Amino acid sequence: MTTLQVIRLWIDIATRFISPEIVAIEWILCALVVLLIWIASAGSWRLITCTGDRFRRVAANKNTAIAISGILPVALRLSLLGVYPVPVPSIHDEFSHLLLADTLAHGRMSNPTHPMWQHFESIHIIQQPTYSSMYPPGQGLFLAAGQVLFHQPWAGVLLSVGLMFAAMCWMMQQWMTPEWAFYGTLLAILRFGIFGPWISGYLGGAVSALGGALLIGSIPALRSGSRRTSHYFLFGLGIVILMNSRPFEGAFITVAALTYIGLGLWRLARAKTTPDTTPSSVIVLRPWIPALVVVACGFAFTGYYSWRVTGSPVRMPYVVNRDTYGWPENLAFLPARTVNIRHKVLRDMHAIEIQRRQILKDWNAFIADKAQRIFENWAFFIGPLLTVPLVFAIAGFRLPSIRGLGLFLALIAFLNLFQLVLYPYHLGPVVGVMFALVVLGLSIIYRRLKNWRAAAGPILALALPACVLCASILKQNADQLGLPLTYWEHSLEPHGAPREAIEHWLTLRSRPQLVVVRYAPDHSPNQEWVYNHADIDGSKVVWAREMDAASDARLLEYFKGREVWLLRADVWPQHVVPYSKAGKMIEEEKATVGTTCKTGCLKSAR
Repeated sequence: MTTLQVIRLWIDIATRFISPEIVAIEWILCALVVLLIWIASAGSWRLITCTGDRFRRVAANKNTAIAISGILPVALRLSLLGVYPVPVPSIHDEFSHLLLADTLAHGRMSNPTHPMWQHFESIHIIQQPTYSSMYPPGQGLFLAAGQVLFHQPWAGVLLSVGLMFAAMCWMMQQWMTPEWAFYGTLLAILRFGIFGPWISGYLGGAVSALGGALLIGSIPALRSGSRRTSHYFLFGLGIVILMNSRPFEGAFITVAALTYIGLGLWRLARAKTTPDTTPSSVIVLRPWIPALVVVACGFAFTGYYSWRVTGSPVRMPYVVNRDTYGWPENLAFLPARTVNIRHKVLRDMHAIEIQRRQILKDWNAFIADKAQRIFENWAFFIGPLLTVPLVFAIAGFRLPSIRGLGLFLALIAFLNLFQLVLYPYHLGPVVGVMFALVVLGLSIIYRRLKNWRAAAGPILALALPACVLCASILKQNADQLGLPLTYWEHSLEPHGAPREAIEHWLTLRSRPQLVVVRYAPDHSPNQEWVYNHADIDGSKVVWAREMDAASDARLLEYFKGREVWLLRADVWPQHVVPYSKAGKMIEEEKATVGTTCKTGCLKSAR
């Protein structure tokens, strides 16, 4: 790159954090908070004293604060169902998690390979040696619980989100005062717990965040040599949840946590050492038995699940998917896979994965990619409103609590140097850490403002959550307002709603249905239609990929007795036509202007 191009690159990186409209609006809200603090008076201090006293009384009761943290986001989201209904899946990962949930809900760990499996190959799904999701079972277990208990997988999402925020509040209570722990959890709820893909999607960030909160929240007690069984049990449970949701990041965080705890225990033991003892003899291992038992059970479950899916307890479905289809290519230090893929859409997906590796060959492209990832995750979790408190936390690195938490966040940042993508749900294990650092930085600002002017600190404490909620509402309605968002702030593919509408329409018909999906040569692999339930033959609607004439004939013969439809995924509006009449209708459409059905997404021959 020329010098001019390099300068332009850095200008683009710098302006990205201030120029998008939604980010600019947040900076304006920051300015309003500063203005409110500046004009705060003694009169306003008297008005908010009562509110502060009530908040502190609630926060002081730790169990009450934890319960409120878990119930509040779920209750608020349910109250908005009339405006924002149950979410519709549209992203590859969501369909994969839902397949796993449906499998578990039927009492199975995996499904037998279907005789027509070549027609059902899809992204993030393995067909051999079993028909299964490529993901570990953490998110699928919660979705399965929702499906079994409430006949709605999304109920499992609500359950995981509620437990995540409850665990986050408990975690923060271990690292700071109850008031700031409760306040920090409320900030997180307002930031991404009512709106957005974590509660209105099926991607699973809340599950790993739950595991990370339990693990990291247990550290202070374990580091101080506590004998309370509950802390060791929760530490082990956090490890197991991470093992079954984000195993790569979870493994490193677990090792870091054990190292951090071990160093603390060693210092504590040295302080208690006498001439007749050594530090190692002072350290007591018996309290760790609950954690060891939980982790052993977790390893046994994970090994059993892998064995039922892949045939080996040490070979994860994730690895089978990579060996078969060449992705995910997220770990840059692993060599790229050369694979033979029969379907063009899947080959295109593999090409996208391989293309990501090109950034490793150009330093400026590498920097630009890292900046883009930082921006997307910063915009999702932190944004302008919480940036200043985070900066104060970093500046206060000498404080033990900030230093300890900062090490875990720095570890994940370091790991990301070796990964080719970083999405918000990848940061799930340290989301609680991020907001703990934000609120610790905010506590520093609060104390300094109170020393400057009595009302300034409380004004900040009241104005900041209101502004965070305002920014979240704007993001939720960004499409209507014409405000651009990063992909992961809305996490939607445009084919999701049409696919749901078509499936619903077909479900209402009397006979079982088969939809043969045809893609144009330039079809985007991110908009995949071919996903099915765990029991394909028992499903009312089956989605199959079009192949060659001979294979398609075998498919139709296998599913004889079903109504068969053709879906051309790249003809808008997407609709189905009877398969037997599809050829004639397509020829007629080439000669005449096609008509649109009244529903806007369905069309059938009468």
